[in-house]
Amino acid sequence: MEVKKHINISVIIFITLLLLIMGGYVFFNIKTFVTYTETNVKKEENKSEEMDNTEKLLIELKNTPYYIEKRWERYLNYLEKYPDKSLEEIVRSVNANIDYEFYQHDIDTDTSVGPLMLVNKFYHLTSDYKPKLVKMTGEYTKGTSYFEVEAYEHLKDMINNAKNDNIILYNVSSYRSYETQEKLYNNYVKMDGVEKADRYSARAGYSEHQTGYTTDLNTASSSDHFENSKEFAWLSNNAYKYGFILRYPQDKEYLTGYKFEPWHYRYVGIEASEYIYKHNITLEEYYAYFVEQ
Repeated sequence: MEVKKHINISVIIFITLLLLIMGGYVFFNIKTFVTYTETNVKKEENKSEEMDNTEKLLIELKNTPYYIEKRWERYLNYLEKYPDKSLEEIVRSVNANIDYEFYQHDIDTDTSVGPLMLVNKFYHLTSDYKPKLVKMTGEYTKGTSYFEVEAYEHLKDMINNAKNDNIILYNVSSYRSYETQEKLYNNYVKMDGVEKADRYSARAGYSEHQTGYTTDLNTASSSDHFENSKEFAWLSNNAYKYGFILRYPQDKEYLTGYKFEPWHYRYVGIEASEYIYKHNITLEEYYAYFVEQ
């Protein structure tokens, strides 16, 4: 009887230990399951929150002036790279292709749009491109120069009307062929190096002067400080009326790729020039929003 009693106690102890072990195992698994569940719920919540934030950001982007639907992913990527920039800066920059490196993202210029064609450090012309040109007469230019036919008529009107306000304007540099620009740029590189030259001179094929729609008025030198002249003041208030825009404005180098050139004017047509002037945007931005898409 005593032995049987001991066996019963041992069985009870064994069963108790087994239950404790099983209970611990079950408890461990329940705890693990709960922890796993809580972790995944948090992940889903975070994922959901991230999606909500992305959706909110996209809504804000879509309400930003000049937003282009097909570029939404580029906007987000650029914002991730530069989180301190405003959404307006992000949209303006991406529309001007500044999320790419200059001269590293080549696009063929659409010459079919005439005066609205874009030529910059992304959009280029072929070496044999030549617009319909007319020779400029002496009262409108210094030296032998050529200009695109339509643009020349508007330039003459602007210069003639400026005279009525005692403002003397004349062209000093207009159409340049691919070969001429190539020689000019290479000389600047020899003189100042590539990095510095790229801020004020275009590489061959990427120069607006090859379009025939561009003129440097009165000067083409920073040292002359044309921006302080009465001629520049008049142009700032009147050039757009004749279809011309200040192509490389002050504080817009990050968009145009070129430093401020107060003498450099580009014919884009009166409708475009009025819009660009009144909304203080660059040709890059206008082209992306109103022409390209």
